[in-house]
Amino acid sequence: MPKTIFGTTEKSNFILNMNKSTVRKWVTGLLCACVIVPLIGGIVITAVPGTSALMGSFLYATGFSCILFYIVLLLRKDISIKDYPCAYLVIALAALALASYYRVAISNSDYQEAVNTALLGETGRYEGLLSLFAYFGIFLLASAVLKRSSVKIIFDILVGAGIIQGIVAVLQHIPGDFPSDFRKLPALLLLKDVHLSSGLSDSPIFYGSFLTLVTAVAAAGAMYEKNILRARIYGVSAVFFFLTGLFTSSVVPLIGIGTAYVVLIAAEFTAGKSGNRSESGSVFDEGVLKSPQKRLAALLIGTAAVLGIVLAFQGLWLRDKAVAYTDCFYRLYITGGPSPVNYDSLWKIGAERSLILIKEHPILGIGPDLMAKYQISFEELVTDSIDRSYNEYLYIAATRGIPALAVYIALLMASFARLFKDVREFASDREKWFRPALLAAVTAYSVQAFFSASAITVAPFFWLLLGISWSKFTEDKA
Repeated sequence: MPKTIFGTTEKSNFILNMNKSTVRKWVTGLLCACVIVPLIGGIVITAVPGTSALMGSFLYATGFSCILFYIVLLLRKDISIKDYPCAYLVIALAALALASYYRVAISNSDYQEAVNTALLGETGRYEGLLSLFAYFGIFLLASAVLKRSSVKIIFDILVGAGIIQGIVAVLQHIPGDFPSDFRKLPALLLLKDVHLSSGLSDSPIFYGSFLTLVTAVAAAGAMYEKNILRARIYGVSAVFFFLTGLFTSSVVPLIGIGTAYVVLIAAEFTAGKSGNRSESGSVFDEGVLKSPQKRLAALLIGTAAVLGIVLAFQGLWLRDKAVAYTDCFYRLYITGGPSPVNYDSLWKIGAERSLILIKEHPILGIGPDLMAKYQISFEELVTDSIDRSYNEYLYIAATRGIPALAVYIALLMASFARLFKDVREFASDREKWFRPALLAAVTAYSVQAFFSASAITVAPFFWLLLGISWSKFTEDKA
């Protein structure tokens, strides 16, 4: 008998009665939309002034669609939560975020602006409770049902999104009238007039986080993909991404991309010792670079050449503190101004402010995305206030509580355990290069998170890749 919901007609429940192959296609399409829709949103917001308030809408459209489709998969019994231990951790994160929001709603009944911010996010950031739920929905659907071929499609779209953002970043770096909020940073913070790139990520620091993810995927594809055209596009893209990272004046892309290469190097030499060279497919039939090691060497040489050229003709100035203050105070006007006599690093300021907030509200935090409002409500905290910790782990503890941070770390540790196991499988089948790609992306993002912050323009891609790392690939041969 055909499945129905609440006694409705079979026709209205067509999704419940799809075959598994069709369901997987829907899942793939929806996850691809999780990359494409925010990209389109970024283009609209960058090109049309005054549309930044729509930023959250593009995420909600995909994130909540993922939640609904995940529920459909549960109703169809294609998946069972007990078979996906990661789901319990994500549900716990969602419950803690909801509890944090309701703490704000109850304790700030006379301060509706704080309640609205906890739900929708701070002006210009929009990473409130609804955005967090959208992240979790993307993760859950990505972990549920995928084929190996679907992952390559998602990777292609993600690298394509990186190329588009990279082109935007180059245009932002060239003197001219291309839309950019980081053309001239205040002299108080940066004495040199430079044109910083932010791509479609809304900040040079956030763009560095995005480059961490796409470079990890592109570099892995360049090393292991047998299709010579795809491998070449990925390889050139990886070097191109690093070039645009040098236009951000942020240490984040250097740390993130550097970590990605370290992981890929370690994975290659570890897998190379345990895998059979001919059976694992580590010798390529096409192209000049016949092995992953040679392709890796070409990537490193290209990256070093780009770094040398930029150092010779432009120089490299790392000014994360200037970028952060320009972003949150001079651009969004949501925090207090910087002190001209405070020479502490951005991360020291962020850590000190975060620890104050954690001490005040250790269990449920001050509320999603409320760091800016909490500081400016206290006169002694207004000066040098920032709306992010620029350390994602401290930020989670400050805004959602220490228990939320503990659950998030548990999710990362469980993901790493699974990814390391998957890389051992990669040693015997080099066509499964998406496994080291995921390991490199998740590890590099987690490392750069000590120096950056989650952003609505980047985090969906991280949660997508983290979710894919939990997929069982029940049709791995397809």
